[in-house]
Amino acid sequence: MKPVAIAPDTYWIGINDRTTELFEGLWPIKKDGITYNTYLINDAKKAIIDLAKEFESVAFLEQIQHLVSLNEVDYVIINHMEPDHSGAVKALLAEAPQVKLVCSKKAAKMLASYYGITENVQIVDDGDTLELGSHTLRFYSTPFVHWPETMMTFDETTGALFSCDGFGGYGAFHGSIFDEDTPDLDF
Repeated sequence: MKPVAIAPDTYWIGINDRTTELFEGLWPIKKDGITYNTYLINDAKKAIIDLAKEFESVAFLEQIQHLVSLNEVDYVIINHMEPDHSGAVKALLAEAPQVKLVCSKKAAKMLASYYGITENVQIVDDGDTLELGSHTLRFYSTPFVHWPETMMTFDETTGALFSCDGFGGYGAFHGSIFDEDTPDLDF
C-alpha cells in the first residue's frame, strides 16, 4: 500500500507482511498476515514513528521515499524495541546517518544491546516534548503495557496518539487502514 494521510502532515507508511507464518514465533498468522504500523510527520523537522521488521527494510525505505528523501529525515521515534518495531533501524541509518533516534532510557540500552547503536540517541522521559515545527510531540512512558521500555507518542497539534502496541490487532490491511473503507469488518 502507498502512504495514507491520516492527519495534517501525518501519514501512515506501514508495511503489510503476508509472508511471516508465526507472529513472535508463536501465533499462526499465515492466513491473515500482519501490518507494521509506521508513521511519518512531514513538518519543518521530519519524524518517523516506529519502524518495521528487518526483512521488510527495502519496502520500508521505499515507503518513506514516496513522501520525502531519506536525507531529509531528522528523527525516528522508537516507541518500542521489539524487532517488528525496530528491526529496520540499521538499514535506515545506513542510508540516513543524520537521523537522531528518540527513545526511552531503557530503549536506549536495548538499542546498544540489540544493534550496537549508541550514537545519535536522544533519551526522553515521561512528559518530554519534541518540536517539529507546527507539530509538538509529547512522550508518555507506558512500561509493561507491552514491554518494559515502551512509550507512546502524542501529537499535541493533531491529537493523534501513536500507541505502539497499546491498542492493536492482528492482520494485514485489505486496501484501507480505515474501518469505514474496509469491505470485511468481521476481519
